[in-house]
Amino acid sequence: MRHISSIRLLLLHAKIAQQDVAVLTNKGKWWSGKIEKVEDQFVQLRYDHNMLVHVPISTIEEVRQS
Repeated sequence: MRHISSIRLLLLHAKIAQQDVAVLTNKGKWWSGKIEKVEDQFVQLRYDHNMLVHVPISTIEEVRQS
């Protein structure tokens, strides 16, 4: 598992570049979409064009930028 600060850095870079991302949680769930906000503990992801999902950064195993 990656360190939380390195995952936050990947998420922030994707937000600045306005890239879509896919995140894998430690429960095996993939969420994909555009990052709306990166907070201390959570990331907000715009999923399916209208649904906003809050994913705890501590549960994220992998970030893929598309």
